Amino acid sequence: MSGWRPTRAVNLSAGCAALPLEVLEKAQREFLGEETWGLSVNEMGYRTKNFYETLAHCEDSFRKLMNIPDEYEVHFFNGGATLQFAAVPLNLCGGDNAKKANYVMSGHWSEKAANEARMMGVEVVEVCHDPKGLYFHHPPASEWKFDNSCRYVHYTAADTRQGHEFQDFPFDAVPEGMVVVADASANLGSHDVDQSWWRKHGVVYAAAHKNFSTSGVCYTVIRKDLIPSTVDGTMRGCPTMCNWRRFQDAPGKIWTVPVVYSIWLGGLTSEWMRGKGGLKFFEDLAIRRSNLLYNYIDSGCDGFYRTFVTDFKFRSRMQVVFTIKTGEGEDEQLVEKFLKETSDLGWLDIRSHPLGISSSAIRVTMYNPQPVEVIEQVLEFMKKFKSANA
Repeated sequence: MSGWRPTRAVNLSAGCAALPLEVLEKAQREFLGEETWGLSVNEMGYRTKNFYETLAHCEDSFRKLMNIPDEYEVHFFNGGATLQFAAVPLNLCGGDNAKKANYVMSGHWSEKAANEARMMGVEVVEVCHDPKGLYFHHPPASEWKFDNSCRYVHYTAADTRQGHEFQDFPFDAVPEGMVVVADASANLGSHDVDQSWWRKHGVVYAAAHKNFSTSGVCYTVIRKDLIPSTVDGTMRGCPTMCNWRRFQDAPGKIWTVPVVYSIWLGGLTSEWMRGKGGLKFFEDLAIRRSNLLYNYIDSGCDGFYRTFVTDFKFRSRMQVVFTIKTGEGEDEQLVEKFLKETSDLGWLDIRSHPLGISSSAIRVTMYNPQPVEVIEQVLEFMKKFKSANA
């Protein structure tokens, strides 16, 4: 990918993730706003014409990139996806709506979302679950057990912990008429979607610091009829920062101080993605990057490395999570050696999030802006490490 520089840090973090060098350089040039607003974006008043115009431009660019239909609102809410873990049930289960919801359990972040809903007083129905809490394997949708009386079904599109992703979510398994909610933080923008994909969902939300910007903002796309009709239409006690209607009715859809810089930076990234060829380009890039590692692990390393999620239908293209041989005993020592050597090289955040197993593991993150050359560098190291330690 043009613009990649081998002298930059190898950022394999799940967040804040690698951003496009071209975007960072443009942000650097425009940060002071000398040729536009006459002030830095970080000084911009959120009730000013400058910001409203900037916000509208950022939303328009994101809508065009993502092919979002007109019947959906786009909000740049403060906070990451975790705040929407609470906002979703607080808004969808308000009024006379059922205080029950189906949750598809597929990993660490689906557990977090379900637990947050419980804290809001919602009865959570786990339509599928791994009693071991590992989620390395996923039951077929034919075995999922939905409760038809629930207000919505929530799923996590890709889980960063163990490397799980729904390559093709089984919408046909969802009871007819039930609202579908997706936490797409880890993979939004990495697969081509059209308006029919959006219309299968009621709500899609994504923390910006993985694929679009830096921390502080959650991109939230909501079908208009699902926003409560009044500010009192949420569940009782809903905090203002979670009240979709409060923000929807505010000038510019901004009720309180937004994270101006993160919104602006995300707009630059959306423009960059469109310039690269849009979603089709980034889907192809996601496939090429992840296959570099999966193909080597599966058939090129004689079993030296192995992934935890083995079914391609559920393998993440955003994170390749793996270990060395058994991952235990002397093999765990090899994992630790791998992690130390890459740390010594300056690689950032390659240790996996704890998986619920006794041994350590390795995680390579490759969100939308991650250059394929970085993953080629990872692959070359993996080959050299195997030769030295097999």
